[in-house]
Amino acid sequence: MRFCATRAGSSCLAACIAALLPLVAACSDPSGSSGAPLVCEGVAPRAPSCAPGHVLGPADACMPVGIQGCAELFVEDDGLCHPSMEKCPAGTIPKFDEGCIPAGIPRCAPELAGDDGLCRPAMARCPTGTFATPEAGCVPVDGPVGCGRGPWGSVPRVSGNVYVDPSYSGADGDGSEARPVTTIEAALGLVDDGGTIALAAGTYDEPVVITKPLEITGPCASRVRIRGVSSAVRPPAIVAVLDAGEVTLRGIEIGGDGAGVVATGASAVTLERVHIKDAMHAGVLSGDGARISVAQSWIEGTRGGSAGTGIGACAEAGGALLVKESAVTGNRAAGVAALQAGATASVVGSLVEGTVSSGRYPADGQGIVVQDGAEASIESTAVVGNQLSGILVAASASATLSGVLVEGTSTGTSDPPYGVGVYAARQARVAIDSSVVLGNTEIGVAVIGEGSAATMTRSLVQGTVAAPTGSLLGGFGVAVARGAAMRLHDSAVVRNRGTGVHVGDSSAELIAGGNLIEGTIAEGSWGDGAGLTVAEGRVTLVSNAIRSNEGTGLLVGYDGSEATVTGNLVEGHVAPDRRAPVGQGIVIYRGATAVLAGNVVSGNRSVGVFAGTEILGSKVEIIGNLIDGTAGGESDDGDDGDDGDDGGDDDDDSTGIGVAAAGYEIRLASSIVRGSRTAGVVLFASEAEISQTVVDGVTGDPRAAQGRRRDELVADGVLALAGSTVALDDVRVEGCARAGILYDRSTGRLSRVRALDNRFGLVVQGSPEPQLKLGKESAFVDNCTADELFGSELRVPASAPPLP
Repeated sequence: MRFCATRAGSSCLAACIAALLPLVAACSDPSGSSGAPLVCEGVAPRAPSCAPGHVLGPADACMPVGIQGCAELFVEDDGLCHPSMEKCPAGTIPKFDEGCIPAGIPRCAPELAGDDGLCRPAMARCPTGTFATPEAGCVPVDGPVGCGRGPWGSVPRVSGNVYVDPSYSGADGDGSEARPVTTIEAALGLVDDGGTIALAAGTYDEPVVITKPLEITGPCASRVRIRGVSSAVRPPAIVAVLDAGEVTLRGIEIGGDGAGVVATGASAVTLERVHIKDAMHAGVLSGDGARISVAQSWIEGTRGGSAGTGIGACAEAGGALLVKESAVTGNRAAGVAALQAGATASVVGSLVEGTVSSGRYPADGQGIVVQDGAEASIESTAVVGNQLSGILVAASASATLSGVLVEGTSTGTSDPPYGVGVYAARQARVAIDSSVVLGNTEIGVAVIGEGSAATMTRSLVQGTVAAPTGSLLGGFGVAVARGAAMRLHDSAVVRNRGTGVHVGDSSAELIAGGNLIEGTIAEGSWGDGAGLTVAEGRVTLVSNAIRSNEGTGLLVGYDGSEATVTGNLVEGHVAPDRRAPVGQGIVIYRGATAVLAGNVVSGNRSVGVFAGTEILGSKVEIIGNLIDGTAGGESDDGDDGDDGDDGGDDDDDSTGIGVAAAGYEIRLASSIVRGSRTAGVVLFASEAEISQTVVDGVTGDPRAAQGRRRDELVADGVLALAGSTVALDDVRVEGCARAGILYDRSTGRLSRVRALDNRFGLVVQGSPEPQLKLGKESAFVDNCTADELFGSELRVPASAPPLP
């Protein structure tokens, strides 16, 4: 069998080392029987009688294994915690100690709720003349009461108003309702500080430069359009607010060949029911101490220009921006941006959708961008259908996300193509809570670069897909790489492609607790359906559930990688096809080190825990674990037991192994290895210390019931092979369909070992041989055919299981 390791961007990083394991012994019948099957079936594991989260351990005392403090909803008949998405209603995720909790936008208009129970705002769900916001639903661009009647519609008639009507033909305009002026410029000269300019329906081909506190209001955005351009600010603007104090714009449309609204200095600008349409450079821009608040408004279609790349709403150095209950759609460089140190942006209850690349700049098309020391807060907001990044935080910037949906980020014009949902890079800081990252391209959440850090809690990352062409990653759910660090808690990473969670580089680090990593699909160029991969990184995993992924559950590889894995569930990795390797629970390889303590590794197909390397001296500790029900592969060719070359896996001794090691130093202590098909523990050219451990119930291949001799089929408790050195101390092996303990051309020592109710108790074949301490210390009794068998030639596996 092939034994090699693959790293992203290369084909095979290790030569196959099957030659290290050249052990195929001739089959014989040491019992002297004919080819008829023998009758010894072994013993069933003892029924547990312990509190939830505990099993009866090797010392006949209850020991904790797996996830502790589990909600009753997730506790199954075995008394252990088995969280899964299918146990929770739509729109929720498992929180192991509580039950099912909601994720994503917390309050949603009925018309924007998806069939999956999540809030899914999108412009396509709303009729023409409205824009989508999560809670309010489809909001009319003209507001809830419409435009009203007459030139000024429903504009409040207040003493001191200055009225403007471009269609007034009289020469006596004084700003009154009866004799309005015809230009905004004239009204600005008449209005008092804090007063109101009331605009009649019409198009105003003039710029607006505001230098004092006031309000400009129209009857509704669909009937009032301002489109002149002033060069009083940079970039040139349609509305320029210069050190003006409190300014309100309401019920108007702004657009044309300039930025929509630019505010500087001591200006605080509020936009209500404003439609900024087809502006240039930027829709709204605050800087130099100014604040802009955009409420119940729509910014769409901002174009790039010589002084800007087409950002919908932007804060620059010293500027502050609030986008609330609004929509920012179809812009170019970014929907919302905070771009420099001292800039802040807050997006609340809004939609940022469909930013598209202009083709002029590689980074065009992103949803929300926070960079160069800026800060942002994003809450109850949908960031949907953008390009490259849904939310990008970079270059010492920081952002917090709460109740956010980031969905459908696609590839842009970059090379190579990518579409990341939430992307933290270059010493960025990101905190994500109660959010959903759904159906993005290449990576759901990426934390990349030395000094970058992220936390994610109570969130869902689901359905990441591979880029159509040129895919390097193939749909990672979460990626932490190049020296970044992440804390991941109480979240679900579900049905992504290639890899659920990836940690890369020796200085990258992940601390994860209470997460569900489930259903990763074996698609894409790298990852092969793994739940969690560590390639030259460090992870600390506590109380996670890694289950039903198509590849390996947890994969830790390369010298320098470290994993501390405590109280987790690694369950049900049973890949749907017959590619090798498939269905492994935990794999530690190529010099990585790991400590596995108090875990449940159950129901996997190939190997429960496998450590393999050609770098001798690498170490793994396995302490206080339950490794249960490693089932083995099933022949898919209508197996008739003839062992012929018909495409089946008749003699595949690499599947159905509880614990396997090749070239590693292993310490296995205080553990239970139960219900394996082929072997409980197999050691190839390894050093192992096994103590205070029970290995029982190795069932053997079911084909033995079809006439195959059981001694021809590997079904052993502990196998020491290929020159291994294995010390057994206080170990019990029982209920194995062939040998309890088998040393083949391997050495070691046995002390206080009991092997009972197996077909053979102890088998030693070939040279060297182990040292035996028999008498009162060890007992090989009540085995069906022979308690001790020396000099036999039972068939043993030819090589270790393959590595990814």
